Amino acid sequence: MVTLADVARQAGVSLATASRVFGRPEMVGAETTARVIEVADRLGYIANSTARALARGSSGLLGLVVPQLSSSYFAPLISAVQSEVESSGFELIIVDSHGCPESEVEIAGRLRGRVDGLIFASPRSSGAALAEVARGFPIVTVNRELPDFDSVSVDVTAGLTELCELLIARGHRTIAYLGGPAGSLSDDGRFLTVRTVLEDNGGEARRFGPVEPKVSAGTESFSMLQEGGVSAVIAYNALVAHGLMLAAAAVGAKVPEDLAVAAVDDLIDIGLGLPSLTAITQPMGEAGSNAGRMLVARVAPPRRADSDAGTRTAQHLVLPSTLVIGETC
Repeated sequence: MVTLADVARQAGVSLATASRVFGRPEMVGAETTARVIEVADRLGYIANSTARALARGSSGLLGLVVPQLSSSYFAPLISAVQSEVESSGFELIIVDSHGCPESEVEIAGRLRGRVDGLIFASPRSSGAALAEVARGFPIVTVNRELPDFDSVSVDVTAGLTELCELLIARGHRTIAYLGGPAGSLSDDGRFLTVRTVLEDNGGEARRFGPVEPKVSAGTESFSMLQEGGVSAVIAYNALVAHGLMLAAAAVGAKVPEDLAVAAVDDLIDIGLGLPSLTAITQPMGEAGSNAGRMLVARVAPPRRADSDAGTRTAQHLVLPSTLVIGETC
């Protein structure tokens, strides 16, 4: 087993100096610290995690704030972020904000000094509030683009436009958008796209919800849609759409003859894809990997090749979505 004495000998420093690197790094010059850490990594020396983080000038922790841990939508994102940051030598703390903007800010305050940076998934706080959070550490946003922060977004506009045009071509003129959860900024944008496309083509969009993004919400909403006089519905996600189809089957209604059903997210990334469902595939796993890489690049110790990592212009990555046409329309 590699010992601290082995590290000191290979780095050409005394055992006391090597010990200070991992316990009192402020007492050791930057060049010596970097050399000792490089040797320790090369030899596979495992120091106390807190001491190693102290030597590197960081906590070794990154945070991920999601609005709803129970939502299937965020599962592939969480998994991908964790894989990315752990492969870069960091640990991940995941916190549920319960979709509350005040909680997002409060969580950031609690984590200040404990994590080196935060990823906010679909944050609902104001831009000003997020800017204040970013005064404490780097942040990356997912599905929310703001000028001063790195971000990764999934563009569903093209897919939604194509979906609406498909429904119009198949004779639907009054289409429901069953949205949720409450307070979702992406939900507002999705309905705006649906309404714009339908109105431009002589149709009408009706908004229902918000509902929780789960199967039971779909089953409970079916009668409401029937009373609303719509011939097609675009659900917030595949779980809601699946609930609608179950409720339709229970009363003898046929999909798509009596009600066409589609979803904005098919959840394929976590194995819940419904092959016959017309839906928009969103690459949330890819979004998580990119968000993790962006945050690591912001908080990792700068190297000569990217010494301006902490001051470079914010990057905004937009990933495309894909409409998958199934049997439900």
